[in-house]
Amino acid sequence: MITFSHYSEAACDQQQGFSLIEVLIGLVLSGLLMSMVAMVLGQSITNNEVIRSSAGLSSRMFTLRRILHRDFQNIILGSSVSVEDNGFGIKTTNNFLIDGGIKVDADWDFSGNMIRRHEENKSLEYNNSFQLLRGLKSWRIEVLDGDKGIWISGVQFSSRSVTSTSDLKAIRLNLVFEDGHSLSLVERIPYVVE
Repeated sequence: MITFSHYSEAACDQQQGFSLIEVLIGLVLSGLLMSMVAMVLGQSITNNEVIRSSAGLSSRMFTLRRILHRDFQNIILGSSVSVEDNGFGIKTTNNFLIDGGIKVDADWDFSGNMIRRHEENKSLEYNNSFQLLRGLKSWRIEVLDGDKGIWISGVQFSSRSVTSTSDLKAIRLNLVFEDGHSLSLVERIPYVVE
C-alpha cells in the first residue's frame, strides 16, 4: 500500500537552502581567508628573492676579493700601479689563460657604475674582459706607505714602482654602492715576482 504524505509550507521553507545573508557572510569569510593566504605567499616570494639576491651578491663580492688578492699577490717586480680617473692598472702574473704562466696588464675599470677587469698580453695577442659587479656609486684607492705608516691617495703613489724594498706595503680599495652599502678591501703586497 502506497501512502502519500502532505508537506506543509513550513517544511518546504526549511529545505530550500541558504539565505542571502548566509551566502554573503560565507563569501566575505572566504575572501578574507584568501587575502591572508595571498599576503603570506607574497611575503614568502619577496623573502626568497631577497635571499637569492644576497647570495648572488655575496658570491660576486667573494670573486672580486679573490681576483684582487691574486692580482696583488702576483704583482711584477719593478712595475708601477697606474691610477686614472676610471680605475687602476697593474702588471701581474695572475691571469685566466695559464696559472702563473704569463705576465699580463690587469686593468680594473670602475666607470659606468660597474666593476670590470681586463687583462692583456700584447706579445701573445691575448686579452680577456669580464664584469664583476653592477651598482657602483664611487670608489677610491689608497696605499699604505710602510715608512711613514700612513695611507696615501692613489694619485700620490701612481708613479712609484714596486720593488723588493718598496715602501708600498698594502692597498685599500673603498667601494660605495648605489644601495648605500660600502666595502673596504685591504690587500697586502707581501712579495713581488722578479
